[in-house]
Amino acid sequence: LYILPTAHGFLFLVILSAMLLGSVNYNNNLGFLLVFLLGSITLVSILHTYRNVLGLTFLSISADPVFAGENGVFRFLIRSGPVVRHSIKLKIDHESPATADIDQTADTVVDLEFHAVARGVFRPACLTVWSCYPLGLFKTWTVISLDFPSCIVYPSPLAGPMQLSQASGSNSLEPADAIQPGVDDFSDLRSYQAGDPMSRVSWKTLSRGLGLFTKEFTGYRSHSVMLDYDNIDATGTEEKLSRLCGMVIQAHNINMTYGLCLPGITIAPGNGNPHKSQCLKTLAVFEMEKAENEAA
Repeated sequence: LYILPTAHGFLFLVILSAMLLGSVNYNNNLGFLLVFLLGSITLVSILHTYRNVLGLTFLSISADPVFAGENGVFRFLIRSGPVVRHSIKLKIDHESPATADIDQTADTVVDLEFHAVARGVFRPACLTVWSCYPLGLFKTWTVISLDFPSCIVYPSPLAGPMQLSQASGSNSLEPADAIQPGVDDFSDLRSYQAGDPMSRVSWKTLSRGLGLFTKEFTGYRSHSVMLDYDNIDATGTEEKLSRLCGMVIQAHNINMTYGLCLPGITIAPGNGNPHKSQCLKTLAVFEMEKAENEAA
């Protein structure tokens, strides 16, 4: 930990020194009393400022993926120890700081925002922690090199038409919108059979004395499609990746079975949140290692 006077603290010490010189020059006992009183308060404030940061414990750090151009968040779980910490300021790299009071009775969550400029993997270099509590005359700070987790920054999604190609191996003889049992639309009623879920029992027909029936639903099965980098009508790698990002989100929202094809990388068709996350992460880190090597 380091401790130095703030700008206000430096000015205060200059004024206090001038008061001391004046008291010595004029042999003013009340002046001595005031100077020593203020000096004692200053010394006590140094101890409180230093103790306010000393002993903080960082238990965990986490970050959710974010899209390029948006603000991401690193979430810190901090333990105070035996004392309450007031006006603790934290910031990562050159981002805006956050201020928090850390209670000693429970672990405290502090969120630090950062601006995701470009896609890829964002990992802060360091964390700065400081405090000027209680009087603002002195500042105690430290710079910590924590083991930050990687925050995945997805490409910024770009809206546009869906440009699809049929996945290899799909049955071309099967209709594109074949009706199958599902959960989308109500189809018909059939006689209740043991084991049918109670949520699908037609209670209205039972209440009318018409018997016990089960509701049937249908859905639609579409071909698996591929979102192909080479088929995207866009110029430049970043624009193509942004278009693919928008298409992945759109395909996920309509529950489409889709795969992703990039130069040298193929993700088999699938759906659901894990599949969506895998596709977006692949877009985020595409050719990043190559770009880093060229920059080095």
